[in-house]
Amino acid sequence: MARETSKQPVSFRFDPTTVERLKRRSQEVGAPQATLAERYIDEGMRIDEHPGIYFRDGGSGRRPALLGTRLDVAQIIETLRQNENSIEETAEYLDLSPAQLESAVRYYAAYKDEIDEWIEQSRSIAERERELWRRREEALAG
Repeated sequence: MARETSKQPVSFRFDPTTVERLKRRSQEVGAPQATLAERYIDEGMRIDEHPGIYFRDGGSGRRPALLGTRLDVAQIIETLRQNENSIEETAEYLDLSPAQLESAVRYYAAYKDEIDEWIEQSRSIAERERELWRRREEALAG
């Protein structure tokens, strides 16, 4: 998720059990506690604002996905754009309810720049992988 470069200090008081869990998780993933706390607060607010969305880790980082599926919001938006179909037609194609698809579209509307960045990053990775595969095939052909 894109972030502003300047940070604003904020002070919170947390239950000691929560602080201990944050410390333990920080050590497990090798990330600063403040970074994790900011991520958890930001994602929690986004989940509250956009029911039906959750966040998951993957090869290209952490990203928003549609609850009850393994579909990223970016994948859903790409499918909707590529097929130039209605919400109902795309929902049927993806085996989703129109309400589920609408959740992804609403999230996209709120975080368009972020999702568009994910889409572009995914395209770049796919193109790089295609080129590596092509070179591999040429090398093996001899």
